[in-house]
Amino acid sequence: MTSWEIRQKYLHFFESRGHAVTPSSSLIPAGDPTLLFTNAGMVPFKDIFLGLESPRTSRAVSIQKCIRAGGKHNDLDRVGFTRRHHTFFEMMGNFSFGDYFKSEAIAYAWEFLTQELAIHPDRLWITIFRDDDEAMALWSALPGVDPSRIVRLGEKDNFWQMGDTGPCGPCSEILVDQGPAFSCGSPDCMVGCDCDRYLEIWNLVFMQFNRSKDGVLTPLPRPSIDTGMGLERISAIMAGATSNYETDLFLPLINSISEKAKVPYENGNGPLDYAFRVIADHLRSGVFLLHEGVIPSNEGRGYVLRRILRRAIQFSLELELPSPVLSNLARQTVIMMHQPYPELEQSLSRIEAVLSHEEDRFTRTLSEGLPVLRGFIDEVISRNEKVLPGEMLFKLHDTHGFPIDVCEDVARHQGIHLDFKGFEEKMEEQRERGRQSWVGKKEDFPVPSSRIATPVSFLGYERDQVMGEVLLLVRDGKEVPEVHEEEDVSIVLTPTVFYGEGGGQVGDRGLLRGPFGQITVSGTKKPWPGWILLVGKVSSGTIRKGELVDQQVDLIARRQTEIHHTATHLLHAALRQVLGEHVRQAGSLVTPDRLRFDFSSPHPVSKDDLLEIGTLVNEWVRLDRPVNALEMEKAKAQEVGALAFFDEKYGDIVRVVSVEGTSTEFCGGTHAKRTGQIGTFLILQESGVAAGIRRVEAVCGSAAYDRILSWKSSLESFEQEMGGVKSDEALSRLLALKSERDKLSREVAALKTKLFVSEDRQREKDWIKLDGRSFLFTDVEIDEAKDLRLRIDALKSNVTSGAVLLLGILPDRVVLLGWASEDVAKKFPISDLVKNFSIRLGGRGGGKPIWAEGGGPLPDNMTALLSEMREAAILAFEGAFKVS
Repeated sequence: MTSWEIRQKYLHFFESRGHAVTPSSSLIPAGDPTLLFTNAGMVPFKDIFLGLESPRTSRAVSIQKCIRAGGKHNDLDRVGFTRRHHTFFEMMGNFSFGDYFKSEAIAYAWEFLTQELAIHPDRLWITIFRDDDEAMALWSALPGVDPSRIVRLGEKDNFWQMGDTGPCGPCSEILVDQGPAFSCGSPDCMVGCDCDRYLEIWNLVFMQFNRSKDGVLTPLPRPSIDTGMGLERISAIMAGATSNYETDLFLPLINSISEKAKVPYENGNGPLDYAFRVIADHLRSGVFLLHEGVIPSNEGRGYVLRRILRRAIQFSLELELPSPVLSNLARQTVIMMHQPYPELEQSLSRIEAVLSHEEDRFTRTLSEGLPVLRGFIDEVISRNEKVLPGEMLFKLHDTHGFPIDVCEDVARHQGIHLDFKGFEEKMEEQRERGRQSWVGKKEDFPVPSSRIATPVSFLGYERDQVMGEVLLLVRDGKEVPEVHEEEDVSIVLTPTVFYGEGGGQVGDRGLLRGPFGQITVSGTKKPWPGWILLVGKVSSGTIRKGELVDQQVDLIARRQTEIHHTATHLLHAALRQVLGEHVRQAGSLVTPDRLRFDFSSPHPVSKDDLLEIGTLVNEWVRLDRPVNALEMEKAKAQEVGALAFFDEKYGDIVRVVSVEGTSTEFCGGTHAKRTGQIGTFLILQESGVAAGIRRVEAVCGSAAYDRILSWKSSLESFEQEMGGVKSDEALSRLLALKSERDKLSREVAALKTKLFVSEDRQREKDWIKLDGRSFLFTDVEIDEAKDLRLRIDALKSNVTSGAVLLLGILPDRVVLLGWASEDVAKKFPISDLVKNFSIRLGGRGGGKPIWAEGGGPLPDNMTALLSEMREAAILAFEGAFKVS
C-alpha cells in the first residue's frame, strides 16, 4: 500500500464518520511566538484546546506537515542514524472538540488499523496510563483485542500535558510488534523498550483534566480527543519496509542520490547508508521550509534551516556527490512529494536558487576548514585521546569560520568528543579583548574602551532639559570626530535627559543644540548597559565630539508616553483584580499614541469583564492618586510586593513605581505624577496573540480624545446618511434596510437561477458522457463570484452521477468551482483539478473530492490556457472512467 493510498483511506475513513477534513497548516505557526515551527498535528488547534478559540467543527481530521529540528523537540543529531527519526514528517490526526471521547477514539483507531489497513490484531500492542481503568475496559471490550497485550505505563510514557498547567490527560498508544529481528536482544525487551521491535504508530490523547498551578487535576467540562499517527511510520509498516526510509516517501529521492553518487543504497545495511538518509530527510525539510518563505540566516527559523542544509551538504561529501548537490536534487524532491503537495512546483526555481547559493557559501567554508579539522582529529587519535581541545575548536571557528555543530558531527563519527568548556573560555577571552579595544560592537555601533568606567548619567526622571557633553559620534557604524548637515548620526551624551527605549517604553525624541550645529533626535536606544544612544540627523551645521550641547526632549510626546505608561500599570492592576492574580505580564508597548499590554490568561476576556476593567481604571484616574518612584534594594522591593513579571535583568538596586493604593511594580520607565493626568482611558480591543497569551490595546489623554472625536464624526456621518435621524433610530432603519436588501438578494438569486437554467439547456452538447456518468467543463461570464455557485447548483440538480467544473471570468480574476457526485469523486476527486488549474492561473485552490474552489488572477493568455485546461480536464475524466 502506497503512502498516497494510506492518506486517502485515512481521510475518507474519518470524513465518513463526521470529521471535517482540514488541510495542513503552514510549518510556520500563525500568531504563536512560542513555537519556531509547527511540530505536532494539534498545533493548528492549540487555541481551541486552550479555550481561546471557538471550533468551527466539533470533529476534524488532518495530515499536518511538521518540523522538529530545534528547541525541546530536537532530533537533528539522530536523523539518518536511526530507522525512524526525521526533521520533516507528516502527522495524521483525528480530533474531537468536546464531541466524542475515549470510547469512539479507541474504536475508530482499532477499526482503521485492523480493517482498513488489515493489520493483524496479533501484531498490535496497546499501552494505557497506569490508573486509566476506563481505557482498560474499553480496549478489552473490542473484538480481537487480547487483554494480555494491554500494558499499563506511568506518567512519563502515558500522560500528556501541554505545559506545567492547563489541559492534560492520560493517553493510549498503539504499537506494532515488528518481530525479533528488530529487537535489541535483551531478555527484558518488551513494550516500553527503546529499541525498534515494539514501534509506536498511534497515540490517542484523552484531554480530560485541567492541571492548576498547585498540581491539582480537575475534570474539564468538555473533554476532547487529540490523536497522532506518523505517516512515515505507518507507511513503512504497510510497505513491509525495515525503516521509514525504504518507503515511497524517501526511496525515490534516495535512488536519485545513489545514481548521482554511483554508490548503492543497501536498505540500511550499507556502510554509507546513513549519509543517504541524512540528505534525503534534510532535503525534504529544506524544500518545504523554503517553499514557505524561510530563508537561511543566523537566527531563529533561518538558523535551523541553515543547520539542516549544511548538515546535508556535509554528509554529501562522504558520498562524493558532484556539486551542486542540493539544488540538483530539489526537483526530484518536488516530484516525489508532488501528489499531496503540487504547490511545491511553483516555488521550485526559487528553491533551487537559494539552495545553490547556500551550498556555494558553505562549500567554501568546508574546503578550508575540513582538512584542518581532520588533521586535529588525527592528532588527538594519535595521542590515544578522546577529546578535541577547546583551543583547536576556537582556532577552527575564529580562523576558518567553521561551525561548531559541524565539528561535533564530524568528530562524533570518529568517536571524538568536543571540549565545549575550553572553547567557551577561549571565546570569552576574545570577548574580553574586544571590550578593551574596538573589536566588540552592538547593533553595528562601535564600543568605546571607556564604556564600563563612565556610564551615562540619566537625569530624565527629574528634568527634561540639560547641557551634556558629546562622548561619542557614530556615522555608518564607525566613530567619527564630527558630523555635518544631513548626515545620519548616533550620539552618546553625558549627562542626558533622553530616555532610552526599554521595558516596553519607546525612547524619547527631541532636539540637540550645539555651538555650531543642531541634531533632530528621532529615537533613543540602550545598546549597552549604562549607556544611552540618541539616533537622529544633523539638521544644520556641525556637531563635534567633546562639545556641550543643549538637550530638549519633545515634551508633548514625553508627557503622552508617561500617561500611557502609568495607565499600563493601572491596567495590569485592574486585570489582576477582575480576572484573578494568575494574570502575569507577558510583554508591553508604550508609545505617545497608544499602549499595548500582553498578559497570561487561558481564555478570552469577556465583554462584561473588559467593561469592568476599563471602568476600574477610569475610576482610579478620577481619584487622582499620586504616582511615586523610589530606588531600593531588590530584596526590599520584593518584600513590599512589587511585581516583576517581564523578562528583564535587575541589579541589587531597583526602581519601584507605585500608584497609591493600586499598584506597585519594578519599573525603569517615566510616569505621570498623578493618575488624574491620564484624563481618559479607552480600551480599543482585546485579542489573542499566542496560546495562553491575551492582548489589550488602549489609548489615553489626547489620543483617547482624538479617537472619541473620530468615532463621533463617523456616527454623525452615519446619521446623516440615514436621513438625518438620531443614532438609535438610524440603527433601526439600517436593520430594516438590511432585511430589505437580503430579501431582494434572494429574489435576484432566484431570477438568476432561472436564467442560468435556461442558458444551460444550450450547453447539452458540451457534456462528456461515459458509462452513465456525465462531466461538464465550461467557462462562464459572471457578475460576482457567488453567481458561480448558483450556476453549479442549477447544473448538478439534474445529474445523478457526474461532475461539473466551472470557470467564472471576472474583470481582474478567474474563479474555479467544482462538484462531483460521491461515486464519481472516488476515482475523480474534483479537488485535484481545482488545485492544479488554480496553480496554472498563479493562484491557489482546493477542497474536498466532492466540492472544491479556487482561482487566480486573470492571465493575458486566457483563451489558450482555457483550451489547455478543457483538454486536460476531459482527459482526466476519460482516464478515470473507461467505457465498459
